[in-house]
Amino acid sequence: MFDMYIVLAGCAQQGSAAPLAASVDVPSLVDMVDVIGPETGSVVTFTTVVGEIDATVVATGGDGNYTYSWTVSKVSENSDNGNRFSVASTGTTNAARYNTLTINGSRPGSRHDPPHDSTFLARCNVQDGAGGNVNVDINLIVNGITIP
Repeated sequence: MFDMYIVLAGCAQQGSAAPLAASVDVPSLVDMVDVIGPETGSVVTFTTVVGEIDATVVATGGDGNYTYSWTVSKVSENSDNGNRFSVASTGTTNAARYNTLTINGSRPGSRHDPPHDSTFLARCNVQDGAGGNVNVDINLIVNGITIP
């Protein structure tokens, strides 16, 4: 009489984390600000209000130990001299939610002048504790508009 043994061979795959990824939380994104004011006859300067521009980045995968770093730069401007908009304050730049950026700008004083607007690039660099690194880019637009 022979004894038969069933041999089960193979390997169990160890769970591996998904690679680090990040994206914009679209429902919460406020990426355009209209600064509207009455006709004055002369150029009006302004600073956007904290919270008017609001973006949140959602990170997934990696090791779960995320750090965030936001930078902002002006991409383009539509104005008579091309130098009416600038970053007033970058605010808090080390969190997933970025809503403390303020922009200086100006708008025409006459409703007959074209609106002035500028586009800024906000880039969030997300890192995890395992060396993963991704960037999320968001275009932000500020419009200076005069009404009669």
